[in-house]
Amino acid sequence: MSASKAWLRALVCAACLVAACTPSSALPSSVPALTGSPAAEVGNLPPGCELIDLRSPAGEAVDLTGIWIQDEKEGGQPSTWWIRALGDCIWGSGINDLYTDDEFLAGPHSIQALQGRLANDFVIDGTIVLLGPPPDFAAPQYFAPVRLLIEFDQAGKVTLREDRIAGVQGPRCPDPVFFCPAPLLLRPNR
Repeated sequence: MSASKAWLRALVCAACLVAACTPSSALPSSVPALTGSPAAEVGNLPPGCELIDLRSPAGEAVDLTGIWIQDEKEGGQPSTWWIRALGDCIWGSGINDLYTDDEFLAGPHSIQALQGRLANDFVIDGTIVLLGPPPDFAAPQYFAPVRLLIEFDQAGKVTLREDRIAGVQGPRCPDPVFFCPAPLLLRPNR
């Protein structure tokens, strides 16, 4: 592995730690080591996180932990997201796939972090944090609320879709004329 790839991997891990360790009244400040199975994790939930039994319409347990890929529909740029769910607490970190080593951190979405809470109504309410610099022409929105909907297609495959319309003014789009990221649409990389 080249030194620049190792540096990139270390930065992504740091972003995950920032998301997981940022103090908040709603989220814990640390994540315990896991013992391997979801059943074993029940007693190991971080402080403030609650057990949740989220089931798909087909009755299958929904596990959001894993690698997710940004769908390029509606103008979204390809990116990879690492998401961790412990009880009703969610943490994640995403990196844009289009950047070369030389362009890394040159764009507005080079790295983003997510933390939030999952509810039984298939909604994740949280905060998205911009860890890379915003473009020169845009007002920085380093912290913005985000609402993700957990949806299922006819085959039962799950997606995470940001609950907003592209280009409409709001917390992630203070000036949609100059800069407005495409809403997240994530599919599991399975």
